[in-house]
Amino acid sequence: MARNGPLIPVVLLGAIIVVVLLGLYLASRSRVRQRVPWLFPEASAFSTLCLIHLLFFWQPYRSVALVPRGGGDLVSFFFPIHSFAAAEVSSGRLPFWNPTLYSGGPHLANFQTATLYPPNLIAYLLSSPFSYAALERLALLHFLVASAGVYWLARAIGVSRPGSVLAGGMFAYSGFMVAHLGHYSMLSTAAWAPFVFAAIVGVVRLRSWPIALAGALALTLAVLGGHQPILLMTLTLATVLALFELWRSAGYPAADGLRDAVREQHVLVNAALLGFMALVALMLTAPALGPAFQMTGYTVRTGLSYEAASEFSVEPVALLHLVLPTAFGSNPTDYWGPFSNTEVWGYAGVLGMGLALFGLLVWPSRTRVFWVTIGVVAFLFLLGPFASLHGWAYAFVPGYDQIRGAGRGYMFVNLAIALLAGFGLAALELRRERWFPAQALLTRRAFIGLAGALVIVVGFVAPLFTVQVLGVNDPGNRPVIALNNVFMLAVWLALGLAVIGLIERRSIGRGLIVLAVTSVVLLDIFHATGPFNPTTAPILADFEHEETVAFLQAQADGEEPFRMEALSPRWQPDLARIERLEDIGGLVDPLALQSYESFLRDARGDRQSETYKSLNVRFVVSDADSALPGPGFAAVHEASSGMIVWEADQWMPRAWLEGSAAVVTTRWESTDHLVIDVSNADEPGKLVVSQVDYPGWKASVDGNAVAIETYNGALQAIDLPAGATEVEMTFRPDYWTQWAIIAAGGAMLWLGVALLTVLQVGRRRRRRYAR
Repeated sequence: MARNGPLIPVVLLGAIIVVVLLGLYLASRSRVRQRVPWLFPEASAFSTLCLIHLLFFWQPYRSVALVPRGGGDLVSFFFPIHSFAAAEVSSGRLPFWNPTLYSGGPHLANFQTATLYPPNLIAYLLSSPFSYAALERLALLHFLVASAGVYWLARAIGVSRPGSVLAGGMFAYSGFMVAHLGHYSMLSTAAWAPFVFAAIVGVVRLRSWPIALAGALALTLAVLGGHQPILLMTLTLATVLALFELWRSAGYPAADGLRDAVREQHVLVNAALLGFMALVALMLTAPALGPAFQMTGYTVRTGLSYEAASEFSVEPVALLHLVLPTAFGSNPTDYWGPFSNTEVWGYAGVLGMGLALFGLLVWPSRTRVFWVTIGVVAFLFLLGPFASLHGWAYAFVPGYDQIRGAGRGYMFVNLAIALLAGFGLAALELRRERWFPAQALLTRRAFIGLAGALVIVVGFVAPLFTVQVLGVNDPGNRPVIALNNVFMLAVWLALGLAVIGLIERRSIGRGLIVLAVTSVVLLDIFHATGPFNPTTAPILADFEHEETVAFLQAQADGEEPFRMEALSPRWQPDLARIERLEDIGGLVDPLALQSYESFLRDARGDRQSETYKSLNVRFVVSDADSALPGPGFAAVHEASSGMIVWEADQWMPRAWLEGSAAVVTTRWESTDHLVIDVSNADEPGKLVVSQVDYPGWKASVDGNAVAIETYNGALQAIDLPAGATEVEMTFRPDYWTQWAIIAAGGAMLWLGVALLTVLQVGRRRRRRYAR
């Protein structure tokens, strides 16, 4: 299951480099640069972002190292999700229902599965069978997407091209993004968010239909990415940004020569363009949002308490990460303290934060003040119960009472720092005679400040930490790790001091300034975030139970469907999803169905109870040295890996007719189509189906539609008439056809406007050349 080579073979990497260099050469030709002057600079910027991406993830790309370290949710949660979905899509079906975990549940409606996200669908078709390497490539690709999005956003708000490249690199490999490498759906939404923000800025400032069209697609991708908290925060910021840009355009100084009436007309046009973006995205995502909204009312997130909503907030002590990034551990496998590093980590670099402050103070324009305000608000939000802002959002802003993870506000803190740092580099690269009025003074103060900080770190903090460490005869203890952080802080301060000193003394030109500042700022970030990503540990080992899986699959072949229960900690809870087995449990799912959660809790309390037996459990899998699961179980298979399979002496079938001797057999025609054959049903009765009841299931008896009712609080039942012979049950999300029609309408609207835009641009070009 694990790959045996690098993600990018050396031949493919060489081919990519040749193509990039050839493209840059062609773009640099004088004839091309005359006709398309922006092509070479933009291609060079994107190539630089690709190089930064390759340098950061060189280990997975060029070795057998896997990501992320420790595995995390990318291995245990998202790999099974996408493995199951890929198998369904490759077979020509959309995975509406997943029967493999928790006795069945909605798949497409489960928002975090991102079933309709286009990059996922493409990967499903290209990788058959779906491998973990395919998921790694998907996850890593989104870091490059994120860097390109922030680059575009920075350009849209007026940052120079080198400053925009730096901003893209800073955000994509900041603490937030890298720490959440294992949270694939979070990456998917976060990567497209900067494109959404850039489109909003571009639409308002340029009144451009092409940008509105691109923005609609970016917003669609952000929604389909599948992460509710990040999406809700993104939509919140998008709304605030749209209002700010509209206000900015309406209140711009009269020196622009526009009359008030014209200005008002432009504001209305901008609002209409933004409305078009939102409408098209809403229509295109209807097949995902409609079922997801319906499912929200049935999940364990319903009625989320504030205590639960404020989980994964950043404790004040964890803010030490901002200057000593690995003081509490360098990756998810060695952290310590009352929090998880992956949830509360947002290192943006000491030099990066300093450069951002410089970018703000050197020219505090309205745009820069806006983004620093966003950063401050996000910072207060991520503190959760330690500040009031998160509680107010929970109480008064729709949607925030259904999400957890205030610490994810670090995304917007890191974004604000990256954009302001881009402004800072843009100021530093200016020729001396074009410096802002306060720039010389700020540069001198920056030099003095860095020198003072270096003196404090080297002359006071480092000796104090060293004395503490030398007093403990344990070279691997936590003070040593903290001391490493202090010395690295001194290194970055010294490098920053050297660079700012050269700039202040005019010792280097523009090109070297850009290279030096970009290098030290990114290296500062890389040294902290790099340890989060590579590992050579067998993170997929708990999926590898070939003997046990083969035994269970052999029992299922040609027989009545049955379920299993996995009790071994060495058995990945979601393995059944990959191997097409059926389990009554699975990995903890934040969107699990609430009715079944309580039902399962009661059932597991007594494996001899009728409640447990009604779940159709035939086998229990545990470690060989584990105790008997309970009375009524006998060992039937023991694997060389130490896994043992127990079989129940009595278990209920998948479906049965209460109080009747009728023979009932079931079979899956597909994952969302169950057929039940009944014989000798001489009298009417209640047919119980051991399957989780959820809206969207439709049933027919001998071709006649019948109602499905809830049985025992979680399962399904049908009133069966006498003489019935066949029951068919099919699942589709409620109003699925309507959602699909709305999406088709959105696609037609987008294509129609795109066609009109292309024709209009063509006419403008012909008129221009005709002159």
